[in-house]
Amino acid sequence: MICTLSVGSSLVGALAWLGAVEAVLLPGCQTVAPPQKNLTSVRTAEIAVPAQPIGLVYAQQKDIAFVALNTSLGVLNTSAFIPSLIHEIPLPAPYVNFKTAAGAAGIALTHNGRHVLVTASSMALIVVDAAKAATGSPDAVVGVLNGIAAAGDSAFEVTISRDDKYAFVSQEFGSSQTAGRGSIEVFELQRPAANGTVSGTYVGYLVLGNAVVGTALSFDGCILYATSEMASNSTAQGTLSVIDVEILKTNPSKALITQVTAGCSPVRVIVSRDDRVVWVTARASNALLAFDASKLISDQSAALLASVQVGTLPVGLIFAGPNERRILTANSDRFASGDPSIYRNATTGLSVVDVDAAIRGEQANLGQIPTGLFPREFAISPDGKTILVSDFGSLMIQAVDVSTLP
Repeated sequence: MICTLSVGSSLVGALAWLGAVEAVLLPGCQTVAPPQKNLTSVRTAEIAVPAQPIGLVYAQQKDIAFVALNTSLGVLNTSAFIPSLIHEIPLPAPYVNFKTAAGAAGIALTHNGRHVLVTASSMALIVVDAAKAATGSPDAVVGVLNGIAAAGDSAFEVTISRDDKYAFVSQEFGSSQTAGRGSIEVFELQRPAANGTVSGTYVGYLVLGNAVVGTALSFDGCILYATSEMASNSTAQGTLSVIDVEILKTNPSKALITQVTAGCSPVRVIVSRDDRVVWVTARASNALLAFDASKLISDQSAALLASVQVGTLPVGLIFAGPNERRILTANSDRFASGDPSIYRNATTGLSVVDVDAAIRGEQANLGQIPTGLFPREFAISPDGKTILVSDFGSLMIQAVDVSTLP
């Protein structure tokens, strides 16, 4: 694969059919979001799970999905609209430990569908055989890759290169050697051994801003995007980093192309299938931001395309519907219990955003789907018909019928 990093032409001309694209201002910080229309007509259902769920991903095996459940990897039967928990694959201690809060967090499926990679809020990346896990096999864990203390011990998300040869892990908080700044760790994955075990080579790490969490790979595989909640300890504004994947694979510390300000506490990122638009949830701005991927490299001052008011403290986000014309944000209201005087009027839910209206600068928030407490992460079924949401604070997984979205 040859990467030119040109990313394609600017969207200003390409999206002219949607209407004039005017300069957009970054949102400031905001506590409670304004009320939204309640989308009670959207079909949803939920199941209880035995631990606080975080990461979700669908398997390539028919009617199977996986969920991170603190000390285990949950296996879901998704043959019906309402999923069911059919297995729990224990994850190895001490990499996950309920007492120390070092639990499973982010999960990702390799593109060939063979393995699930699980971060463990520590220095570990756990490798699970997807086919074995789907059957509940007790030997489904086939490898553990260890990072280094200098990069941090708070691994959260994992993103896999298009060729399945590298894993990129976000270390949220870093260490004293990074002055507390988070990082992206890089592992080179080895081909499975004859007995099915998977090992890897530690490549290195790239230091970014404070609280590095969200990562997403461009569809051409050339660029990794990463969010940092704060550019430094002296500002509430965070950043979106643009990273050269080819350099990241061999010399991580030199892989950063550029960074742009991305609102208050940006936490998650996704990329459109044509690689032209990068979407970010700015949690402490209660906003969904859209960036022109080309201008993130060529003209950062003009890269922001849209800013959409969503619900209180959005975290996860996902495309939905035909041609990615909707985005859902998981409005977590995650600080309500810690500061009820500020967040007493806030609600949790999933904002539904009209992508075309957002790019045109028009009213794009179509309303909010009710959820349990602290909706956090998403996964969409291979047929695009169902979205799963991890309701972290309610110990639930919620299913959303995409066909009933406005």
